Amino acid sequence: MKIEEAILTSQFSNLHEKAIVNIIFTANAVQDALKMIIKPYGISLPQYNVLRILNGRKKGYATCGDLKAVMLDKNPDVTRLCDKLVDKHLISRHCNAKNKRQILLQISDKGEEVLAQINPKIYAFYEQLNALNQNDIAQLSDSLDAIRNEL
Repeated sequence: MKIEEAILTSQFSNLHEKAIVNIIFTANAVQDALKMIIKPYGISLPQYNVLRILNGRKKGYATCGDLKAVMLDKNPDVTRLCDKLVDKHLISRHCNAKNKRQILLQISDKGEEVLAQINPKIYAFYEQLNALNQNDIAQLSDSLDAIRNEL
């Protein structure tokens, strides 16, 4: 379905507007699909992102600032997100022995187990996106990088 049909409009003022609206609309559709995958696990997309980042630390630690710097969504209250993950026993908090004011976060065994259950479903979702071939996907990714670099 064309973007014009999806949002019930007949025209855009220019191709740039159409492309930006299409990016936003498509991003929301992808996020909605991902939310449905992780919903049974009781976590949000930003919380899933935190788990993935911490899992990539190979049993290392990260601070809330470290997480915020690399999160996909730059707006969430990382401390609040992490509090919820601690409450669910998916991550743990540790005091930095060298800097008592710094809180270090680490994925827990339970957090790793949840990721191990979710990730195959997420990757299967990615594989279902057959609208583009590998070259088109690479070109799309490069184009999105170029747009982001202009902002």
